[in-house]
Amino acid sequence: METTLAAIVAHPTRARCFVILTERTASPVEIAQEIGKDVGHVGYHVRKLLALDLIELVDERPVRGAVEHFYRAIERAVVTEGEFAQQSVEEREVFTRYTLQLMVADAARAMDEHTFDARANRVATRMPMLVDEEGFQELSALHTEVLERHMEIQARSAERMTKSGEEGIPTSASSLFFEVPTRRRRLNDES
Repeated sequence: METTLAAIVAHPTRARCFVILTERTASPVEIAQEIGKDVGHVGYHVRKLLALDLIELVDERPVRGAVEHFYRAIERAVVTEGEFAQQSVEEREVFTRYTLQLMVADAARAMDEHTFDARANRVATRMPMLVDEEGFQELSALHTEVLERHMEIQARSAERMTKSGEEGIPTSASSLFFEVPTRRRRLNDES
């Protein structure tokens, strides 16, 4: 059985379908129109996600003598450290490249639509650091805790919005923490 990570990034169309279904409920027809792919091709990847229990059918609507199926992700693809460790470096790099593309796309869209800086309390930081091994482990754990808090806050927001009928504010949160090459290492690689 494929791992969640491998299953999602196994094909670019499947990954795009999954991302859309983590953001909202959609049908293969809607996804195909959005990403410019054939509905049969998109439908195949949506069925694969369904078979892997990554998405669920939430609605069926009659449309011109057929039935349009609507899906949503059951949960976000959160890859644990243990799952990530089981992947090869090449598989991890595929996932990381895709994640970075999504992060950049979210930020670029927000900049283009002038929402990125619309709120003074938005966050954009970069913090190069030099830490020892223990510090690296502590910072890695901190980023994991922040992710867990994000999910808790989103769950509470969803409950409040259900009660209030508030539409909600589309947001994107990105967190990166990684080792960078030393200056010496970069120079050696260039020679």
